[in-house]
Amino acid sequence: MQLLVEEEGCPCAQYGVRALCAEEAALRDELDVIHIDAEELVTGNVLDVTLPEDFPEDVYVTFDLDGLDAQLMPATGTPVPGGLAYYQSLALVRSALRGRRCVGLDVVELAPIDGADVWDFTAAQLTYALIGIAQGG
Repeated sequence: MQLLVEEEGCPCAQYGVRALCAEEAALRDELDVIHIDAEELVTGNVLDVTLPEDFPEDVYVTFDLDGLDAQLMPATGTPVPGGLAYYQSLALVRSALRGRRCVGLDVVELAPIDGADVWDFTAAQLTYALIGIAQGG
């Protein structure tokens, strides 16, 4: 995030973060990163976010699977409780992209569990849905 904002001059928005250390929180504030953490999104049942008008039209989306609730996606590097639900996540991405063009996306942090392919399928379905959203669906 720091490299992206400081060296590349790209604005950054984070939705659904559940765990970060004091240094990361301070850096996020120092860099003016737009953010709504998972607790606020989940407890408020937030389904819609709006990026500022001066945010670039071209947007790159990185979806971190460990932002999902651990009951839904335990196959991550950091399965932490209190994350987002599947449809809430899709709604948030859809709303963040409203009026913008998604120029690329990635889905990260899948840590497959031997013999439990359901989580791989969940990641694949989510990726498929995000591609549809990115194409304007």
